[in-house]
Amino acid sequence: MEKINAIPQWKDWQKFAFRFFFLFLGFFLLNFELVSIFITFKIYKKLALVYNPFRKPLLWMDRHFFHSGYDPAIHENLPSDNHYGLVFYCSATIVFLIIGIIWTFIDRRRPNDLKLNYWFGIYIRYLTALIMLGYGIDKLIPTQMPYPDVTELLKPMGDQNLFSIAWNFVGVSPGYQIFAGACEVIGSLLLVFRRTYIFGALFMPTVLCNVIAVNVFYNIGVKLYSTLLLAGVLFLLAPHVNTLIQFFFRNRNISLAEHTFGFKTTWKRCVLLALGIFLVAGTILKNIINDYKAYGRETSYRRNQKLYRVDWFISKDTMPPLLTDTLRWKKFALVDKHSAVIYSMRDSAAFYDFDRDSVKHIFKIHDNPDSSKWDEFHYSYLVGNQMKFTGKWKGTDVQIIMKEMPIDSMILNKERLAFLLD
Repeated sequence: MEKINAIPQWKDWQKFAFRFFFLFLGFFLLNFELVSIFITFKIYKKLALVYNPFRKPLLWMDRHFFHSGYDPAIHENLPSDNHYGLVFYCSATIVFLIIGIIWTFIDRRRPNDLKLNYWFGIYIRYLTALIMLGYGIDKLIPTQMPYPDVTELLKPMGDQNLFSIAWNFVGVSPGYQIFAGACEVIGSLLLVFRRTYIFGALFMPTVLCNVIAVNVFYNIGVKLYSTLLLAGVLFLLAPHVNTLIQFFFRNRNISLAEHTFGFKTTWKRCVLLALGIFLVAGTILKNIINDYKAYGRETSYRRNQKLYRVDWFISKDTMPPLLTDTLRWKKFALVDKHSAVIYSMRDSAAFYDFDRDSVKHIFKIHDNPDSSKWDEFHYSYLVGNQMKFTGKWKGTDVQIIMKEMPIDSMILNKERLAFLLD
């Protein structure tokens, strides 16, 4: 039921702009949600069956128009921040431009697309809100960027890539992560309600611009996804641009009233309301439960992490260790229940799986499925938080004595938030 009687006459360029963005945003948001569903159900590899048929047409488009160097033989054939994604999205944009022109020409007598715009706007609002709610709760219960484990704390900054630097930068300060998550949750909830969604559409771009900047400048692989969400929010603001300019820059009284549509029958209105409540409440509850469990696991892992300094590594001789010695250990770390890291004399890290038999005091280290090649040690605990390994390492009989180093003694772990720094 329409609540505003005046029916505006859209210009042809307005009709084309709306129809293009209707196709563009609708397709790409559905496409990203398809990817998310496949990831959620752990069938990500099945996506290749969906996108493989486009390889040859996209290769032709790239060779004749885009020249990005896309090669289906060596590049992943799934749309993301990669060659396939670039050619896929650029090609789809051209198709939507052509369809938008044809649609506008054929349906040029229609005065406007207010009804379609209204319902599509609700779709954009709810989908963006649900996506950002998930990200926001992942930060409110700080699990998206967990606190760095012992291997990240020991890794020299020069050996990290931009992605890990950004993740660790946020992870070491849960308070900042919670603040960022609160902004995302607030913006999402503002988008949900009809009376506040315009304010939410003004608030959310400030959040998303920061997200996009981090993704772009720290090589985080969701640049297209975050940019698309921003485009969706700006789409909501587009009809109100002139009105908002009058208010913010010319100090004029304005009205943000718009044409709204709804169902005449009560049961349809109730179903629509119930669906909105279910989607928002269900998303919040699902993410809180999952993140609470994940946070508990991460906390348990951090609490059980161990770091040892190797004081004695006895093999065929007791010569002082050399930096070029590839057999000896310098440090040994237990990251979680089944992951260990051995640091060489040059501080390079080698990652292994391990199995421990606490009854027989047997410790097995391995990085391959062939159990005959696993390195096996008998371990015992000595005084002064020391642990002794006796067994074979790379075919050589060794004895290793290690002293536990308290991870909490690291400067980064000891530092607390302080307003006054002197």
